[in-house]
Amino acid sequence: MNRMKLLFAMLVLIGFVACGDDEDLVTMTCETDGLTYNSVVADILNTSCATSSCHASNTNTTFPMGDYTEAFAAVGEGRIIGAINHESGFSQMPKGGTKLDDCTIDKLTSWINDGAPE
Repeated sequence: MNRMKLLFAMLVLIGFVACGDDEDLVTMTCETDGLTYNSVVADILNTSCATSSCHASNTNTTFPMGDYTEAFAAVGEGRIIGAINHESGFSQMPKGGTKLDDCTIDKLTSWINDGAPE
């Protein structure tokens, strides 16, 4: 009888584990194709870069990125990818913050490599 209880308990436990959160089983993908400034990049820059103390339009900074024209000009300087990847020789961005997550870096890199479309 004890074996039956143990077997039943093991089956119940296996059932809970097998029916757990499916999100853990799905590999999340990072969509980087066909990104534009208006569709994705503006939100990233406005949240991570073009803040009032950093790269906003009305700040005293080398590379303002408060709108598409400013962001496009900053892309032309060729420093964004190095800065967000914390590469040697570049000022690490976001300044004083943690490195952006890999998907966000991949999105910005893809957008820049695609010619930074509006």
